[in-house]
Amino acid sequence: MTVEIEALTWGGRGLARHEGKIIFVSKAVPGDKLLVGLDRIKSRYAEGHIRAVLAPGPDRVEPKCKFFSHCGGCQWLSTAYARQLREKELLLRSILRRYLPEGGPEAIVGAEPDRGYRHKGDFHVHLSGDTLRIGFYQEGSHHVVNLDFCLLFDRAYNIFYQNLRSVLREGPRAEALERLTLDRDEDGAHYAAHLHLREGASEEEGAALARLGESAGLGGGLVTPVREPGRILARWGRPWTRYTLPGAEAGAPDLRMQADVRSFTQAHYPMNRKLVGTVREWLGLARHERLLDLYSGIGNFSVPLASVCREVVAVESGPTAHEDAKENARINGLLNLRHVLGEAAPWVAKMAAASESFDAVLLDPPRTGARDVLETLVHLTPKRILYVSCNLPALERDLEILGESGYRPLRMQAWDLFPQTYSVETLCLLARS
Repeated sequence: MTVEIEALTWGGRGLARHEGKIIFVSKAVPGDKLLVGLDRIKSRYAEGHIRAVLAPGPDRVEPKCKFFSHCGGCQWLSTAYARQLREKELLLRSILRRYLPEGGPEAIVGAEPDRGYRHKGDFHVHLSGDTLRIGFYQEGSHHVVNLDFCLLFDRAYNIFYQNLRSVLREGPRAEALERLTLDRDEDGAHYAAHLHLREGASEEEGAALARLGESAGLGGGLVTPVREPGRILARWGRPWTRYTLPGAEAGAPDLRMQADVRSFTQAHYPMNRKLVGTVREWLGLARHERLLDLYSGIGNFSVPLASVCREVVAVESGPTAHEDAKENARINGLLNLRHVLGEAAPWVAKMAAASESFDAVLLDPPRTGARDVLETLVHLTPKRILYVSCNLPALERDLEILGESGYRPLRMQAWDLFPQTYSVETLCLLARS
């Protein structure tokens, strides 16, 4: 059928209408007139792919990537960046329309740069006959796209990845590999990798892969079973990366941060620096106040915030990130950070039972959101809550729960930490009405 794309949707597809039915089209751009082939038809909607671009929309650009038509790594590479920002603002306003603060959200913060920004990639590995495929999954499947470059990474990263990929593909034990995580320092000089062994692989195969990685120029790395990332089979060099965050005051030295290659970090170093500064500004912590940082990770927020308040209690469930956070507090000389290892919900319940209270709470949950902790969290009576979310539908649900306890959004802003994809980071500051 022939359709015209009206907008982009959460999930990344274009939206069109045909005879009263909504049509979702992958890799489409608003304004496109397309010939579409349908892959899935339901009573109220259908899903399709582009057969031909009959007339391009005004914001369609050449993606300049030979993998874009079928790779699942990004969805909006064919959409001009200014239009991507506009569509993300529209998504925020549409999904969170019932919870927008008075005056609406603040202007979206665009990324600089919007390509070549990622410092970390998770690449899948699949052996097919004599060919070892390394890359991202194809959109909507577990078929591995044999990726030799990606525009989300800069030239230096792509060159290093290509060399590592060649070494692994030619190695005698490459079939033991199921996944590869490649990370890089902020200054670009040091690369570290996490090699995930498939089920049934031996320690001998892990040691052989470690030698291959080291020979490819990796400055450090770990080899673990894919389902047991805590069980290290081989280790070499420095298996962590480093970056910096701005100091507490103008002119203060940067804070030094490090992250184990298994720990989560934001994908965009320059945008993360700006984000941390805005979080500190919005919370406006005073020297006498206590902060609870839930899903605190390696201390990306808790370390810089500890320098401006009395105490930070940081709760993190991942053992590796928990250890990173303790080390980051140590190397920055912070003594007012209390690190708690465990799931957020039971720890919040324990704190509430002990009648603890906090002046402010920072929430930075995974994509699933923070539903499990919210009903108990309000018993800690924080004056304000700053929610950092990468999933607008989950944030909508959680804002409804917080609203039932009297918390209302005061400020809201989208941050484009994921250019060329539909994902967007959202800051939402709430206070009890």
